[in-house]
Formats: sequence, structure tokens, C-alpha cells
Amino acid sequence: MQISARRNSGPARRRGPARRPALLVSSVLITVAAIAVWVIWPISQSQAEAVSLLPDDAVPAIVTDSDRRPVELGLRFRVTEPVEAVAVQFYKSAANTGPHTGTLWSGRGRELATARFTDEPRRGLQVAELDDKVVLEPGRDYVVSYTAPKGRYSTDQSFFTRPVSRGPITAAPNAGVYSYRPGSFPTRSFGANSYAVDIVVRRTGSARPSSPPHTPSSTTSVGSSATPQTPAPTSPTSDPAPATPTAPPPGSASPEATAGPQPPASIPDGFPNPATTGVPTGVRLTPYTGPCNITAAGTVIDGKIVNCTLNVRAADVTIRNSVINGTVYNDEASNGLGFTIVDSEVRIGNRGGTGIGNVGFTAVRVEVTGGNRSINCWRDCTVRDSYVHGQFTDLSGIAHESGIRMGSGGVISHNTIACDAPDVPPDAGCSAGLTGYGDFATVEDNLIERNVFLVTTGGTCAYGGSSEGKAYGDANRIRFIDNVFQRTAARPNCGYWFPIASFDTSAPGNVWRGNVWSDGGVVNPG
Repeated sequence: MQISARRNSGPARRRGPARRPALLVSSVLITVAAIAVWVIWPISQSQAEAVSLLPDDAVPAIVTDSDRRPVELGLRFRVTEPVEAVAVQFYKSAANTGPHTGTLWSGRGRELATARFTDEPRRGLQVAELDDKVVLEPGRDYVVSYTAPKGRYSTDQSFFTRPVSRGPITAAPNAGVYSYRPGSFPTRSFGANSYAVDIVVRRTGSARPSSPPHTPSSTTSVGSSATPQTPAPTSPTSDPAPATPTAPPPGSASPEATAGPQPPASIPDGFPNPATTGVPTGVRLTPYTGPCNITAAGTVIDGKIVNCTLNVRAADVTIRNSVINGTVYNDEASNGLGFTIVDSEVRIGNRGGTGIGNVGFTAVRVEVTGGNRSINCWRDCTVRDSYVHGQFTDLSGIAHESGIRMGSGGVISHNTIACDAPDVPPDAGCSAGLTGYGDFATVEDNLIERNVFLVTTGGTCAYGGSSEGKAYGDANRIRFIDNVFQRTAARPNCGYWFPIASFDTSAPGNVWRGNVWSDGGVVNPG
């Protein structure tokens, strides 16, 4: 990683009589050496001391993603020792046109510094220095991001399935983040992708010298034993970053992606997506300072950032236009304590947990990410026009992930339902986008209509409630109507094995009607 250094003019050369050619040659050589030291020393120091998480010569697997929407792309990271943040860098495709700006954020979304990219080459690594000095402290989260105003960014899919470290910088799984609100704090993740954006840091104990080391005068007298000494730069405290890679030759093909943060091709037209769910554009969010255990009936939370789990213990609670960094739930045995959550985002985080549950609630235009289960519709709930995806990667190999679990009395209508967590041995991974098992009660009276089930890493995209070997296996009145099951060349059955499992066409009140594949054709159960 090369950081620009301001170049000052070399020391003035005094004129004197030309005594003989040797003196002139000596004087010129010494002057050249002095100027070289003055100019090159700061640059070599900067190169040696700067380090980034991703190697500068790395070229993303997908140079040009097909997503054309304006997007903020970022990296969540930590440092293991105090360092100074120096610059933002990202890999640019030829189609990723600017203007581009970079931002350094605290882990909670406070802007710390910005960077403006200028004089960008057609494609390749882009670097811009931050406009303010920021010392990063170990043990704290930070995010670095840049704005791609016309999309077409570069990406590496499934890059952050494991922690990545280089020098003092470290990134946890799912460190790639994004937001379809350019210039805003990016928090969403998808498929453990990297978006080829990076931070450049310098250890605080090795700041670049403000003046060059001493060099001898260019008027050394003839016969003097003094000789110019070229300074030996101190050893870098970490391996210097490689030079900026050469751009690919003109006319070379840039691969098109079928999955970025969420490219349009991943979600069929007309179904909920990041642009139609979550907090509407233009809503100003402020910190929530109310209680996390809600006991006052009629409580309204509007336009807030909530940094806790909300336990609803009162009736007629409304949450709208808000971001929940946690979960929202009431007790499975509760009655009359329903709540409504609309135009909001529930971010469970990189841990186990259920985003929204359990009884008598309504969720409309909500995006849910993280956790091992996005929504639990245990009893009498409605989930409509919402998007669930991005369940966490359980490195312990234990958790089973799913999008929505149905119990009884549920209406699951016009949603985009995905379970996309990767398999982690021995037992972690997706069960299905929609699950329903008779472990604790009968799965019954559920309407599943006009949803799209995205391809899943699990065995099936949906369960129908009649799983064998369960204590309550007599599922009834389960109605799948006019749903779309996505399939691709890699996942021709939506799930690894089936689009739907454990649906009993002969059970009382069960209906299977109008369910189709995303590319045409009728989907049959069983």
C-alpha cells in the first residue's frame, strides 16, 4: 500500500568557482543523493509502515457484479493494537463509475473520517487518504466503506466464512457489509461476501518523519574525508503491502455476478427486496432510550435505533421505521400481548436467536437478518411483504437455521423467504426457508401464499408440517397457494433434495394449488 508523501524541494545549492572537473562531478553526485534521500525517504517509510487487510495485488473473483443499484459497501474490522487509520481503498471495475467517497465509522455508526477518490484509473485498486487522523483502539469494532453510486462493484463470494487477519487488522466471519442507502452506515451482510473494500493503517509508534534525515552539504571541500551517507530505513514492523496491481488488459472480460449483496437477479421482480423492506429512505433515526422490557400498553417506537432485545409484555405495541439491533418477542404462552412491527429492520447479529416471535404479532415490510431463525410464527401471526435472509454462520457446528417457522394460525403472505447459511460440520446449516414441525404442538391452519422461496443451502425450501416421527404429526389446513420456488443450475430443486417436504396432500383441509418454478412449470409436492 503506497501512501502519497508531500515532496519538499531539496536543499539549495550554493554556487562556487569551478576548480576542476572532479569537484564538479562530486558536487553533482552528492546533490543528487541528497535530493533522492529527501524525496524517497518519506515514501519508503510510508510504504514500509502501511498495511491493509487484503493484499494489494489481489483481484476479486467477480470483477464486475451485475447489480446496478447505488450501494454503500463496507468492511467491519478490529485491530489488535493501537494504529492510525491512514486511507481507504477498494478494487474498482471499469463499470463502477464515480464519484466515489470513502468513510470510516465507529462500530455504532458514528462517522470518524472521510476520503474522496480522485484521478481514478479505469480499473484496479483505488486509494484515497482520510481527511482526519483517527487512532483505532483494540477491542472496538470499526467499519470502513465506500459509495458505489451506480453499483457494478467487485466481490468475492463466501470470502469471510472464517476470520481473516493481516498485521494488526482482523475481520470476523460475515465482515462484508452493505446498505442500499448510499452514504449511510452499512450493516447488512450476505453470503459471507467480501466487497473488495479495505482499510489502510500505520502503527502509531512508527509515524512518518516530518523532516528528512540529515544529509551532508553539497559544498564539501576537496580532500574532505566526509562521504554522503545514504540512510538505512528502519525495518518495517510488518510486511510492506505489495504495489498496486496492473489493471487487466483492455478488452479483457469481466465476469458478471449472479449474487452481490443482493443483485436483482436473485429475487424475481415483484417480490420484497432490500429496497422495499426495512426503514424507508429519508427517515431520520435517533437512539432509543426507552425500556427494553415493554410493559405499557399502546407503546409506540418510531424512527429509533434500538440496541437491545425488546421483550413485549403489553398489548397494542407498535414498532415502525426503526432498526432493532437485537430481537423482538413475547412469550409463547402469552395471550393478548400482540405487537405490530412495520417498515423496520431486525438485525439479530452473528449469533443464535430468533428475530421476531412468537404470538399474535404482525410484521409488514420488515427485513430480518442474522441469528439462526428469522421469524417464529408460533401462533396467530401475520408476516407480509417482508424479506428474511442472511442467517448467521455457526462456527460451533451446532445450530440449525431457518427463515420462518410456522406453528398454528399463521398468514405468511407475499414474502421473500431464504435460508442461506453455509453448512458447518458436524451439524450446523439450513433446514429450510420455511419450517413447521410437530414437536410440541400440531402444525395447523396456516396460509402460505404468493411468496417466493429462494434457493437454499438446506435440503428443502419448505416443510409442510407432516414430519414423520413427531409427537404431533397430524398437520391439517396447511394451504400453499400461488408460491414461486426458485431454481438454478446449481440448485435445480430449490433445496438440495426437494422444493417441499413433509406435505400431506390427503390431510384434512390441506391445499396445494398454483405453485410454480421461477423459470416456469408446476411444482408438485412429495
